[in-house]
Amino acid sequence: MRKYKMALCLAVGVFTAAFVFFIESSNEAKLIAIISALIVIMVLNRGNSIYAKATKIIARKNPAELPKAISMMERALDTGCSENNTVIAATLVLQHGNADKAARYLEEMTSSSSKNIRSAAKLSLSMYYWMIRDLDKAIALAEDVRKEKTKSANLYVNLCTYYLAKGDRKSFRRTLSDAFKNDSTSVPLIDLQAVYYMTGSDYEKAGAMIEKLFSQMDPSYPDPYIHYAYIYLHYGHVRDSIRMLKDSLYSSFTNTSLLQSSEIEEMIEGLENPATRLKWVDAINSDRMLALKSNLPKIRKVEVERCTDDILPGYPEMPDFKNDYVLKSEEDESLESEKTDVSTELNADDEAWLKSHSES
Repeated sequence: MRKYKMALCLAVGVFTAAFVFFIESSNEAKLIAIISALIVIMVLNRGNSIYAKATKIIARKNPAELPKAISMMERALDTGCSENNTVIAATLVLQHGNADKAARYLEEMTSSSSKNIRSAAKLSLSMYYWMIRDLDKAIALAEDVRKEKTKSANLYVNLCTYYLAKGDRKSFRRTLSDAFKNDSTSVPLIDLQAVYYMTGSDYEKAGAMIEKLFSQMDPSYPDPYIHYAYIYLHYGHVRDSIRMLKDSLYSSFTNTSLLQSSEIEEMIEGLENPATRLKWVDAINSDRMLALKSNLPKIRKVEVERCTDDILPGYPEMPDFKNDYVLKSEEDESLESEKTDVSTELNADDEAWLKSHSES
């Protein structure tokens, strides 16, 4: 339907130009034809106009205006806009609005004649299936994009996330290795390496990797902060965990996150409250796969004592994550067998990724 609108706009423009320049008629008739054509084109392009207004609101980076911008993106989708704008709008709506509606429009775009549009739509649609926990479908869509020889940091980030969530650590390592070979490393991939160690209960390496990341920049999206918060709680450091969770709330505007802002705030409130602090610490530490889930931990209905300790007794002593020996030590055998270079150095691609996301 969208391509028909564009074709119709072109046909109206061509017909009007032919009438004005090649058909003898009065000036009044030509003026009426031009005005009528402009009105028709404006009506047909109303979705693109709404989309453009929404992007201007997003550019102001005012969190209070984000719901309005997302609502306008939904209207743009319903009204109809270009294929490129449809994929971008649907992706934003997927992350911040009606995910089911966004998925319908992304599904439509997976049949586009444009490889770039088709690939972008499939990659975003894979996020929808990740959200509803259909990992096989998410992986299939992302692998389709890879088969089309599309290479991007986001593709590898998505695939690594899906494989790790599925517990397919071998495919995770191979995909990560493929990303390095194609110079598609990015900050999220470095973060995912830390998550790899977290899900394998190697919190020392996970903490050292994220600390190295934070020592080089302040990540411009929430997940590294959330993951660092979980690492701190593994060692019973509640105050540092709360600090990281609060920082995550201010790390981005439109970038997607494992958790919604309201969920992060709920977690902070639970950890700050002396009556519930131990419940939240227990819930977070009881699920080592939590770093890959887009939901809060399950709080057990048990009686706990009030607690105001910022560092809880009885937990492992927290290592010095700034000590490079942790990452320079012999790598995990399974990683070594895949010849995967676990690098924490940021290159020009990483800086470009950060710049583009800080300006989004």
